[in-house]
Amino acid sequence: MAIAIAGLALALLPVVVFAHGPHAHGKGELELTIQGSAIRGAFRTPMDSLLGFEHLPRTEAQRNSVDQLRQRLANPSAVVTPNPEANCTPRMSEATSALFTGAARGEHSDLEVRFSFECASPTGLKTLEVTALKDFKRLLEVHLQLVTERGQRAVVLKKKDPLVVIAR
Repeated sequence: MAIAIAGLALALLPVVVFAHGPHAHGKGELELTIQGSAIRGAFRTPMDSLLGFEHLPRTEAQRNSVDQLRQRLANPSAVVTPNPEANCTPRMSEATSALFTGAARGEHSDLEVRFSFECASPTGLKTLEVTALKDFKRLLEVHLQLVTERGQRAVVLKKKDPLVVIAR
């Protein structure tokens, strides 16, 4: 039953998260579900928040920036990092953007990263750091929707405080 509720909550989150508008420079949306030893998430933001541009790369430097970002996002720790005591291992990270495929149209492109971790010591999971806030200077805030076995909550995280405390 708890699995079904958590799955339903994660499925419905995009409706809640994007109620204020899906494309706001400097802002990101993060959905996290923590159940048992698994952490699953989805992160969305305009590419401008990470690269400083959203159009197809026009220069070699921009092409390199796009390639480096794609490589960096292959590890979900580019988005969030669980505290070390939980002993979490990245399981999957899939980043998609029209800039990655060369299919961007116009001047606006977004990024979506779906990811997961498996934690060997789930009772040790006390915090998650939204590392994207620390590592990308143009990303100023992240709107988080968190679903755990104890309930759900929404939090706005800023650069000065990118840490989420997990109540278990």
